[in-house]
This record gives sequence, C-alpha cells and structure tokens, in this order.
Amino acid sequence: MELTSGPHTPPGCLNVNTVHACGPDSAPVRELALACRMAGEAALRRRLEQAPHLPSGHDAATLARLVHTVTDGIAVQAAAGRTREELREVADLALRTLLPD
Repeated sequence: MELTSGPHTPPGCLNVNTVHACGPDSAPVRELALACRMAGEAALRRRLEQAPHLPSGHDAATLARLVHTVTDGIAVQAAAGRTREELREVADLALRTLLPD
C-alpha cells in the first residue's frame, strides 16, 4: 500500500504504467518492465512454494498471479485517485476472500 499510495510516493506504480506504454519506441522499456514483473512473480511463487499452508485447491503459481493481479489493480486505482482507505478496504476484502477463517 505504501508503494502505490504512500504520503511520500506518487500514486500508482511505474512498472504497471510502463507495461501499458504504447508505440514502437517504448517497446524496449515495456519488455524490461515485463521481465521485472515476471521475475517478481517468480520470486513470490518460490516463496509461496515454501509456505506450509496454502489455501486448498490452489498452487503457488496461481496464487502468485493472483497477488500480482490484485496489487496491479490497486496501483491502477491509486493512480486514478482512490484514497488509501478505499484501497485498504479492497486489499482487506481480497485477503478475507482468499483466506477465510
């Protein structure tokens, strides 16, 4: 949350925005951003593979993609002007849905 809507950071995510860059001149930057994102997702997947209790029926790769999807959405919403409280509510709901009692 601090990275996308912190009081001392610009709203959104440079990496998320870069992936959506248009035009042929931006292709090298877009490819670098995609490689960075894939490396981050792979690192999260490896960490989740070490977790003792994943939610039943889910594998680490799918969960890593889910986390990236939710955090990317939060970054887009932050750039669109959503408040920290609104973003926190979404993050809390995502966690409660993924990890019910």
